[in-house]
Amino acid sequence: MPGPTSFPSCNRHSGFTLIEVMVVLVLVAIISIGSFALLDSFQNTDQALELRAEELRRVSMAMYRIGDDMRQVTARPVKNGYTGYEPALRGDSDEIEFTRLGAANLTGEPRGEMQRLAYSLGFEEEVANPAPRSPGGLLLRSRWRVLDRAPDSEAVAEPLLSGVNNLAFRYYDGDSEAWLDQWPPLGTNSGTGAPDNRLPRAVEMIVTTTGAGEMRRVYTLPRGVGATVGSGSRGGSGTGGDAGGESGDRAGGVDDAGNDRRNTGGDGSESGPREARDGS
Repeated sequence: MPGPTSFPSCNRHSGFTLIEVMVVLVLVAIISIGSFALLDSFQNTDQALELRAEELRRVSMAMYRIGDDMRQVTARPVKNGYTGYEPALRGDSDEIEFTRLGAANLTGEPRGEMQRLAYSLGFEEEVANPAPRSPGGLLLRSRWRVLDRAPDSEAVAEPLLSGVNNLAFRYYDGDSEAWLDQWPPLGTNSGTGAPDNRLPRAVEMIVTTTGAGEMRRVYTLPRGVGATVGSGSRGGSGTGGDAGGESGDRAGGVDDAGNDRRNTGGDGSESGPREARDGS
């Protein structure tokens, strides 16, 4: 009986066909493109968040610095370098200038603790080292190295915020109880040579920027005693200069006394006759 038929062994090599390889390549390409787009989106989002955070940080720092200056406003007029005086606070609808207390002198400049400051809207060609380039103007903080100016005294401008489209100020007058676009109020004798130490009750500032939009701040000014013209760091209530300093101190004392009498129901203008009658 014949045995089982034996077949010769055949070694077959198994592998991928061209179609299978093409399908795999297409799938890998689709996954790679999707992953690249996702990573690019993450990177763009991260960059946008960093730019936004940096912009908000600059806005926050600028507003903090302005608020710190406004909290230190003092009623101290300054000499303008010629024959007259600048008011303790001078403001228009788009700029403001005032004297502040407690100005740190980290660089050791030859000045007192008071400093004359101004805020205004400028542009990049007006400053030597502008802020990072951005559409719009610059919020400038200008300072004078001396309090009472000489004819050649110039302000040093420092950019606080870029991308500013509009800057507006208003001033609340406590006597008329109205918001004004100019300080000192129109019709006063400011600028005639006599120092004016009046301050508004509050200052409203509106800043419109490209990224943060419109920001409105209302700063209540301190109602303290002003300083004497001619003193860089000594406090006082007068506003007279040179020979008029002592009389200015007396005038400030009368104002303070008048305020106290009004709080108790009396009138400062009647104190003299009343004392005279008591003495008689």
